[in-house]
Amino acid sequence: MLMGKGPRSRGFTLAEVTIAALLVAVGLVALMAAFYSGLQLVESGRNMAQASADARAVFEEMRRLSGTGLGPVVTRNWSTWSSQAGLTALPGEQVSVSFGDPAADPVEATVTVTWTERTRSRSASFTGLITRR
Repeated sequence: MLMGKGPRSRGFTLAEVTIAALLVAVGLVALMAAFYSGLQLVESGRNMAQASADARAVFEEMRRLSGTGLGPVVTRNWSTWSSQAGLTALPGEQVSVSFGDPAADPVEATVTVTWTERTRSRSASFTGLITRR
């Protein structure tokens, strides 16, 4: 509302209120974008932690099997084992294992966990050395 000019005028003009509302709207949109981005980072971190835990489970099973030699470790079908062991917490999760020189002791093992995150394929690889205990 337009008021007369002078020491007794009070209130805001329509232009001032409109500009203030636009500034608040821009601030809220920026805040919502930051919140959404934060949620995506939390989901990504949670998925990476789950992939790490699943790879750790595969390495622990390799360590358990290595007591009888490395043959059972390098010949096992790790994709089947991971499914049977319930390592499927991530959407579309697949676990694969590759070995350096299978005849070596220690043998280098790489566990790769692949999953789907917001329609994108993601993967994490973890490498370790397995030796006969």
